[in-house]
Amino acid sequence: MAIVRLKTMSLFIVALSGLTLLAGCGTQPAAAAPTPVKTGVVKLEAFKGDLSLTGVIDTQEKSNLSAQLPGTVVTVNAKEGAFVKKGEVILSLDKKDLLNQLEQAQAGLANNQALAEQARINYENTEADFTRLEALYQSGAIPKQQLEQITAKRDIAKSQYEAARGAGIDSANAAINAINLNLAKMAIKSPIDGVLVTCNVSVGDNVAPGIPIVTVVSTNQLVLTGNMAESNINSIKIGDPIKVSANSVPGRTFDGKISYISPISIPTGQFFPIKVAVDNTEGILKAGMTATAKIPIQSSDALVIPNSALLHRDNKDYVIVVKEGKTVRTAVRIGLKNEASTVVLQGLQAGDRIVIKGAEQLADGVEVM
Repeated sequence: MAIVRLKTMSLFIVALSGLTLLAGCGTQPAAAAPTPVKTGVVKLEAFKGDLSLTGVIDTQEKSNLSAQLPGTVVTVNAKEGAFVKKGEVILSLDKKDLLNQLEQAQAGLANNQALAEQARINYENTEADFTRLEALYQSGAIPKQQLEQITAKRDIAKSQYEAARGAGIDSANAAINAINLNLAKMAIKSPIDGVLVTCNVSVGDNVAPGIPIVTVVSTNQLVLTGNMAESNINSIKIGDPIKVSANSVPGRTFDGKISYISPISIPTGQFFPIKVAVDNTEGILKAGMTATAKIPIQSSDALVIPNSALLHRDNKDYVIVVKEGKTVRTAVRIGLKNEASTVVLQGLQAGDRIVIKGAEQLADGVEVM
């Protein structure tokens, strides 16, 4: 407690009940009973306490899945409520048409490869003929016309071979790759480890691209969302460890940490949204539960007063300050609070003398000793 030099005082209020002047006689004024109060001097000191954040638990990661291609559902491999692993196939669409296309594309590739092989053999044969006749021409055994004929034949064979092994095979491979990509899209897989919470289709249903049909949520890591008062927002930071409890799970606490602090307040002001990542590897917590986070806070240099010194009237906080022997009701802005003490952010300064007991009985401007 940041209050020292406690002193018991008596408050004397002189009440004048009446004054009657009859034949030179009068009555004595009656004194009210003194009101005992305690005062103390405000000091800077260390403070420890907990901030409470109450909110609703929700999933941190949620995936709404839809088909990438139109098709007919042929298998549904998981029921709602089932746990699914990342990469697990939840449902499959009919691949029959794509498999037929793949078969045709593969046949086309084989045909192009055969043509390319034949063109290669033809080119190599003409290249050999050219080499042989060129040697004969050099020795004068054949005329130049015959060499020119084999040269032209070789050049044509080379062009045919290059064409056969180029565009034809490349286009066939491209077609096969495209079909294989589409085949992979016929299996709708979970992108995360989680629980299948909705599956809106059955075997035989036709689906269209872009329409959500499956929802998977991660349950290992949940998030608690709530609002933190403006007076406390600078006492926390992202990454601060906390403990979370839920009314529906009595006697248990769960580890968490602050994952988000909004840079702007809610529209009505004075409160800032924050999020707490909560570990739920045991799967005990459920989305929609109300929970409370306890955030341990400490300050090494704060103005601290006893809770008994704090008054609350007309939606404002006050403290009775004693100045020059009289009470002065002083508005204060408060911050952190624990079971015994409250941090004052504005309205008081070190050295102020305040009433710490009996303040609620004092009016403003009362003379005290």
